[in-house]
Amino acid sequence: MKPYPVHKDFSKLHFTVPLYSPVLPILQRITRLHYRLQQLPEGIDYHETTIVGHDGYPVPLEICSPALGNFMTPCIFLIHGGAFVLPAAAHHKHLMADYAVGCSAHVILVDYRLAPQYPYPYGLEDCFSAYNWILEHADELHIDARKIAICGDSAGGALAAGLTHLIRDRQLPAPQFCMLIYPVLDARCNTNSMKQFPDTPIWNAKLNKKMWKLYASHVQKSPVSSYMSPNEASAFHGLPAGYIEVNEYDCLRDEAIEYYHKLKNQGIDIKLVQTKGTIHGFEMNYESVYTQQLINKRIEYMKTQFAAV
Repeated sequence: MKPYPVHKDFSKLHFTVPLYSPVLPILQRITRLHYRLQQLPEGIDYHETTIVGHDGYPVPLEICSPALGNFMTPCIFLIHGGAFVLPAAAHHKHLMADYAVGCSAHVILVDYRLAPQYPYPYGLEDCFSAYNWILEHADELHIDARKIAICGDSAGGALAAGLTHLIRDRQLPAPQFCMLIYPVLDARCNTNSMKQFPDTPIWNAKLNKKMWKLYASHVQKSPVSSYMSPNEASAFHGLPAGYIEVNEYDCLRDEAIEYYHKLKNQGIDIKLVQTKGTIHGFEMNYESVYTQQLINKRIEYMKTQFAAV
């Protein structure tokens, strides 16, 4: 692994994700345990529930919000990353709390099914079931259905973007906006940044290709695969406003920028944030001042969007 001039706050994040099928069950258990050990701050209402997925599978949800009484609030539907094979990580629990407090909103995280045991489209269908459930239960949850955002990072970004296409095509009410944080968007893996960053820390082009084999090697090219690989879609009209954040030293950078331009060319209100000195998954140093600045930028965007309705 060659050195990259990353921001000093991320210079010690020099490991990579071990994407090997034999070790994934162990890694999944460790990740879940580490996530469970994270404490939410005081003043956060938190509970878990389980919904029925499209094929009858029980899909777990976590719901947290600041103690807001019975006021109708926005909702952030959070779809975690993890290469389609890992559950929510420790920093996702911190993001749930920070987004909830910062936006005075409900945050609902979906524990979708994971590859390789459950490859595409299981995870996406779980996310669709969860979004539909939020719409159906908005009133009892005290959620303002006009103010629902979908937010996904990394592989969760692929699910979030694919979900907006699926919502449009299945004619459900659209979310107010979609936030994509260094998203996976293209199974073709042929951008310049994919060629430029084969060995960056945490995530890189070599791992990205392994990920797609675990998640989607069974998928034949067809129109439906655009829900899996949103950059390959033939139609980008009718999608919600959005926010796309990309990292400087990330193999996924250019496919996200390409997706941004496709939405912008459709006249969609889309914001691109190009961070500097960053690598994929930089929130693993959650206490970094720079990390907090970038998270606050996301929160400010969400607050502005919610306030506009």
